[in-house]
Amino acid sequence: MYEEFEESVNKILLNTNFSIDKNVSVFETNIRVVGGLLSAHLLMERGRMSLPEGWPCAGPLLDLAVDIASRLLPAFNTPTGLPYGTTNLLYGVPKGETTVTGTAGCGTFLMEFGMLSRLTGDPAFEHAARRALSVLYESRSKIDLVGNHIDISRGEWIFREAGIGGNVDSYYEYLLKGGFFFEDYQLISQFRVLYKAVVKNLQHDFWYIWGSMYNGNPSLPSVSTLDAFWPSLQILIGDIKSAGRTLSNFYSLISHFGFTPEMFSLLTGQVSTGNEIYPLRPEFVESLVYMYQATGDQMWRNMGKQVLDSIELSTKTPCGYATVSNVVTHQLEDKMESFFLSETTKYLYLLFSDEHWIFDKGVWGNISVTPDNGDYRVCAPNSFGYTFTTEAHPFPAGVLGCCYSRQRVEEDLLEQIYPDENEEAMKGGIFNFPNRLLNLMYGETKSDDPSKPHPPLCSSLLHFLVRTVGAVRVCPAWEDPKILSQIGVNHCPVRPWYAKYEMYGIEWSRLPGKKAFRVINKNNKK
Repeated sequence: MYEEFEESVNKILLNTNFSIDKNVSVFETNIRVVGGLLSAHLLMERGRMSLPEGWPCAGPLLDLAVDIASRLLPAFNTPTGLPYGTTNLLYGVPKGETTVTGTAGCGTFLMEFGMLSRLTGDPAFEHAARRALSVLYESRSKIDLVGNHIDISRGEWIFREAGIGGNVDSYYEYLLKGGFFFEDYQLISQFRVLYKAVVKNLQHDFWYIWGSMYNGNPSLPSVSTLDAFWPSLQILIGDIKSAGRTLSNFYSLISHFGFTPEMFSLLTGQVSTGNEIYPLRPEFVESLVYMYQATGDQMWRNMGKQVLDSIELSTKTPCGYATVSNVVTHQLEDKMESFFLSETTKYLYLLFSDEHWIFDKGVWGNISVTPDNGDYRVCAPNSFGYTFTTEAHPFPAGVLGCCYSRQRVEEDLLEQIYPDENEEAMKGGIFNFPNRLLNLMYGETKSDDPSKPHPPLCSSLLHFLVRTVGAVRVCPAWEDPKILSQIGVNHCPVRPWYAKYEMYGIEWSRLPGKKAFRVINKNNKK
């Protein structure tokens, strides 16, 4: 396995050249190419490859990711900051390119672009992603719904149907995951507002249909196979009961057809005409992985087993696995989407994997400490857990502090990301949380009296770790700051990864789950 990983990396480095006259989807290139390159770069250590000098802040895969992402940036040069849907890798946005872009095509960049900025120190990527997210949120209707296509030059909605499926789905995903991953309470709050509006206006018997973004009136009483991703987000915010109901709804379709059709009409109880296809999508299995890890209930694995059997029985060919062109007749199409390998097979594997490092809580790890102009850079590449991008590329949270100090994050990056916007709230950086959340993250180091200054922490390193990953004071560096100049690596217990999700207000450690999937404490079965 390790040899295959290294061989694949070498092939990419040898054969990849982005200096070509080619029009590409900005959205798809980001989630597939940029995300894939970044994830491979960040997994080099775990993949037992020889690490390039300066890793994870440098390396040939990172260089390729920066190269291709830089070719996408011109698409964001619009009056609103919302990106064009297409750009040319050599010449930028094609002349005459439409100004209408899908909501997901505007709001699915933060994980990849944010990681690029944290690794390179260049705020341009994260700034572009966050600006687009901000514009979309501010463009929501009075009932807090968003449409599915918007004019990027005027910021006006063109297609005003609200839903959770195609052209919208990963916008919601990146608000929530981006908020958790970068510990940005503002994004989490935005997701909370939109989530409540979706449940209130679009949920019908735990299906989610399309409706007017202005009054919620149903416009298309149909559900999409893409909607099956939604339970994975519900599980991350603790709404497991609702997630289970929706997953059971989708399983009823699988039991009947063998697969989830691209679109199913709740009005007729039939597959929507022209939408009989199943291109081996991952969303249902993705949510099953989260659900099984959150509950430990074998029922969810059994559902996944039926999906696996259907794929193996009906789609396997001598050269791969084929798209199902009609879920009623099981007729096949000579095509296999890349997301089948990137997502569907990966999630199926993880669903039936009892012990895998991706599920580790990240409670222990080697933390390297590097002085940086009076502050410290703190790096723990394989600690603090992983978050999947929308294309199922795992990103480790432990690298966020590797490449520059906490002080530089606040002063050189985040203040540029939020120029002239909510300045008062941003004085403390993105960690200016309500006192309840600060107590959760800091423990007893915070005062309940807002008029009193926060008590000083014992060192710059502890300040960083407590604010960023909640490290426990058991390392020698905590007791004597002088040791900081002598120690390069400490092996320290840190706050479990699931604690990040408690920012949403859910005490994950008290859930009755038997497994650990970042959000569940494996050793705390209360």
